[in-house]
Amino acid sequence: MYRYPDGTIKLNPPTKLEFAGFIRKFADLTREQRDGLGYNEAVPVARDPFTTYTTEWAKGADMIYREEITSAVVDEAARAEHEAGQVRAERDRLLAGCDWTQVADAPVDQTAWAAYRQALRDVPEQEGFPGAVEWPGVPE
Repeated sequence: MYRYPDGTIKLNPPTKLEFAGFIRKFADLTREQRDGLGYNEAVPVARDPFTTYTTEWAKGADMIYREEITSAVVDEAARAEHEAGQVRAERDRLLAGCDWTQVADAPVDQTAWAAYRQALRDVPEQEGFPGAVEWPGVPE
């Protein structure tokens, strides 16, 4: 990533720019020449999902701008809702995979499978959901 003279951060540097009255390829300029024009490499921080960051950019002695975190706030409700959605999706996948056990002529113990399917439906009601889920055992 690159920091431009106007302070914006862009994925790629310009292909060409004016230097000393001539159009030059960006790649042909030294780091010092680029710095003099206001173009620098930029290293953003790795961000975690569901976290809002306040950051600032600081230029190091190597003329590379690095993003520094000044504060971070985790949205626990959004994180829990996302995790709950993932658990429900797994529960729905397991339910769909055993739908066949409920047809009248299925060669299985339908009572055991019906209890298993009900236990799957009850997963969101478990204490500790979605962080601590105890999945029911599949009938024999």
